[in-house]
Amino acid sequence: MFAEPLPLMDGASAAGEPLPVLPVLFHLLWSHELAVDVSVPLHGGSLVSPGAGR
Repeated sequence: MFAEPLPLMDGASAAGEPLPVLPVLFHLLWSHELAVDVSVPLHGGSLVSPGAGR
């Protein structure tokens, strides 16, 4: 879903039901498979992109 930067909630919705998908996305952010700008608070519109683990 995040081959190109995409807002967090848009990608979660595209992957399936957001409630069960979000914990997986947070894990991928934590493990640096996905990346987000951490200088601002995380929110539904935060742009998520491929991370350093890719």
